[in-house]
Amino acid sequence: MPSEHKAGAARRGGPLLAALDRLTALASRLFVALGAAIAVVMAVAITYSVVMRYVLNAPQVWTDELMGYLMVALVMFGFGETVRRGDHINVDLVTARLGPRGQVLARIWGLVAMIAVAAVLLQRSWDMVAFSRMVGLLSDGYLAMPIWIPQSSLLIGFALMILASANQLLRLAFGLDAPPHRDAAHVPD
Repeated sequence: MPSEHKAGAARRGGPLLAALDRLTALASRLFVALGAAIAVVMAVAITYSVVMRYVLNAPQVWTDELMGYLMVALVMFGFGETVRRGDHINVDLVTARLGPRGQVLARIWGLVAMIAVAAVLLQRSWDMVAFSRMVGLLSDGYLAMPIWIPQSSLLIGFALMILASANQLLRLAFGLDAPPHRDAAHVPD
């Protein structure tokens, strides 16, 4: 984002929006970095598992379970940055035919819906994690780890989604974001 655009955003949105922009960027980028580290751990663990199984004939049964938990965390940790950058899936069959005002209204509706769904999922995930901790549930696999640990990635992902969506909604309220681009190859005039 060019510096004059940032300055305009700060003037129009005030210090609250500027702070929310920084918080959203920091949180989403932090968890993207953590997701990248998880991807490296996954690659190393899978390589280890393959070498142990096919070279040394000593299969490691715990790696499959761990990969499932790490994959969920990897996806959940990317939610905030995906929403923040507007890289989520947009079905624009109808909205592409709308005028600029209609596109903004459709985007607002989509963000409100995203916040509502993420809030419900966050609450349900919170209940699930709390229950798992309360009764001491362990995973069924070879790791036998407290199941609330991998379940906690759901809390992080849905919270990031709400934060990034609320940030985008507030930016739209201040007239700072245009409707999303139609495709990656589109170059504005």
